[in-house]
Amino acid sequence: MAKATFAPKRLLIVHAHPDDESLFTGHVIASRIAAKAEVMVLTLTRGERGKVKLEELKSLEGNLSAMGSFRAGELREALAAFGEVKHAFAGTRAYLDSGMRLNPLGKPTKHRKLDELALSAASTGVIADDILQTIKDFKPDAVLTYNRKGGFGHPDHKMAHEATAMAVRRYAKQRKGRGPQFWVIAEPGERYDVQVGDLKTAKVKKAALEAHGSQVSVSAETYSVVAGKDFRYDRTERLRKASPTPLVHLRPLLTFFWAMPLGFLLGVAGTLLHQVRASDANSTPIGLVVALIMTGSLALAMRLLRNSRGALYLLAGTFALTVFWLSQRQSDGSLLIPGNDLGNLWAYGSLGLCALIILFPKIRAGAWRKSARGHQ
Repeated sequence: MAKATFAPKRLLIVHAHPDDESLFTGHVIASRIAAKAEVMVLTLTRGERGKVKLEELKSLEGNLSAMGSFRAGELREALAAFGEVKHAFAGTRAYLDSGMRLNPLGKPTKHRKLDELALSAASTGVIADDILQTIKDFKPDAVLTYNRKGGFGHPDHKMAHEATAMAVRRYAKQRKGRGPQFWVIAEPGERYDVQVGDLKTAKVKKAALEAHGSQVSVSAETYSVVAGKDFRYDRTERLRKASPTPLVHLRPLLTFFWAMPLGFLLGVAGTLLHQVRASDANSTPIGLVVALIMTGSLALAMRLLRNSRGALYLLAGTFALTVFWLSQRQSDGSLLIPGNDLGNLWAYGSLGLCALIILFPKIRAGAWRKSARGHQ
């Protein structure tokens, strides 16, 4: 197999935040500009939830519009250091930096409650439409973005990858297979096809990173975004030629389908429990109480933990069908949900609980905990 080469004359680079273009593709941009290629950077957010390095800029944190304006200014200066680089922010809507949090395993993940304008809360297809329009206007030979894991795992980086892959695939389909090459940034330890960077491009990358002083700490030979993790400017950038998988169109749907078996299991478990009493026929229907608490708690948890009601709709719909099926007379003539008081309370009460939680106008988990922010 012939080794892949990276020498596009028109290169589109898609990034999630200002400073990503210099951190992850500074050598690439400098190299292609030096080769007289046309380079365009599409930035999806303005980095509104960034954490600043300079004490005098701390007042920007939490002020989304001020932080976004400041970082957009830094981005303009950084791009000027590269030379003639075209730039645009995503245009259909002003996406916001989602920020990120670390889960109990120390892995980057989404905030539990996302702003409705956050990039990682938006539909992949909507973001892909923005990127697709840019591809149609700029007509690149190659499109470059993060890998499938989003580099170090930032949710906005993952979304940028999925939306870019979807846009590239749509464009190629519209042109009967004639689309731009799709390249991703290879992380350390991953397979790569090319590496870009030398002493000349390192000087340009350093100048660009110096423009991002609010986010990047720079020194004579190294830079850092996280304290204690320093990188040399002459560290090469590795790229891998990729293929936008058809699964990018199905992934937004698959994210919710796991709720269907959960709804089925909830319906079966509650049905088996609801007739259980503490001791005799006149004692407390402890099984019904447990089944209703279990149903309400699971539906409420899904409403709070998911920014979209999509998964909750699927869970509730599957649950309702399961309860209806189990309320029918079985082949041996038995009824799992008999038409007595307990059966009616379980069938109608559980469905009523789900409906109440779905229809309740506003449930804000964010009001119960301290908010966190920070794009690293």
